[in-house]
Amino acid sequence: MRRLSLFAAAMAVMSATPLPAQTAASCPATPTLSDLVKAVDDAVSGAGNKDRTCLRQILTPDARLIPVVKGQDGKWAPHVLTVDDYVARVAKRGDQVFYERQIKYSVEEYGHIAHLWSTYEVRDTPDGKATVRGINSMQAVYDGTQWKLIEILWQAETPDQPLPAKFLP
Repeated sequence: MRRLSLFAAAMAVMSATPLPAQTAASCPATPTLSDLVKAVDDAVSGAGNKDRTCLRQILTPDARLIPVVKGQDGKWAPHVLTVDDYVARVAKRGDQVFYERQIKYSVEEYGHIAHLWSTYEVRDTPDGKATVRGINSMQAVYDGTQWKLIEILWQAETPDQPLPAKFLP
């Protein structure tokens, strides 16, 4: 019985439709801090079930992705995700797509650490109307060769917490 289950699982994996891969152009080999901002957009945009190789390449292996969300109790709280948690969460969208674009960002850097503060928009199509806006707070580290993100913390705009003018283009 166990052998049959393993065979069925192997057949399912082998017959699965391959996920679309990201191009090398969308994932720079040794990104600058500005490249990381663009790479985040490319890595999180698209179908939920797309290949997330680029996302993994621009993040440290132990990176955390942290949306701050309002719970059913009305309290705001961070929801800490590992890279694998995030990938599994967005994969549930399947073929459903969305596109994130940073519309304004700033960088503060010292030595081997940097903070990237950005305002993002989410759209249903690359050129469609923005349906969500918010702020990303990203921390990056430089290992002597390249910059990688160690954390992305974000919060979407809400009617009771609109984005201040200073964060808009």
